[in-house]
Amino acid sequence: MLNYNLEVNLKVMDMYSSKTDKELLELLQQYSMLTFESQLILKNEIEKRNLSQADVSGLEKAISEKLEKIKNLEYLKDFGFKAASDGEGVVVTRTTNAVLTDVFAVILGLVVFFIGINGIIDLVFTFMNGDELDVFTLAMKLAMASLIFIAIRFFSGIGRLFDYWGFELSNLEGVITLKKRFDVKLEEMKASASELLLETQDDNLGLKLKDRTIFTSNADNLIQRMTLEELVKKLGTH
Repeated sequence: MLNYNLEVNLKVMDMYSSKTDKELLELLQQYSMLTFESQLILKNEIEKRNLSQADVSGLEKAISEKLEKIKNLEYLKDFGFKAASDGEGVVVTRTTNAVLTDVFAVILGLVVFFIGINGIIDLVFTFMNGDELDVFTLAMKLAMASLIFIAIRFFSGIGRLFDYWGFELSNLEGVITLKKRFDVKLEEMKASASELLLETQDDNLGLKLKDRTIFTSNADNLIQRMTLEELVKKLGTH
């Protein structure tokens, strides 16, 4: 079992310290609505105050289940990846759902893009022809034209599809192998386990092999951070 007490962000340890015992017990009844980090802090605060009347069995079960999922790398799916172990090594690949989501985003982006292009052409011809427009019709035409900017956001899926097409991160006999597209071409890197590391930059926590970023997560999300730490640990022990 992971030692979660050491993983809690110290800067928020006093989150519940100013609350009364009654308020803590009320929060305990709503533990399922709290974030994982808040659950850890709440449990720590209850234990520190030695509130014997508090039934923390449900809270402890919820924490244990999350810790077990972290240990089994189940939360990798939040990044669009999955891990499999055959006893000899760990292999990380993209999930089918992540690929399908990117494909759907690209298709939807193309549809919205062409609607936006058609809206722009229609708007241009409207002004060129000097057509009279009421406020509602003009607003509708502007909204249709503006769809082109919304479509651009969907095209981020194209980048992910290219970057992670053929992706694989594995460790066999202490050698880390990364297959990932950098500048479109699929490249294969090999390095020692010691060269696999986590690096925090702004709000992002990146998993890196040497100077190459494999993927990033939210640095402030405790579950994501602990999942990546567990992944590094598993890759480093095979």
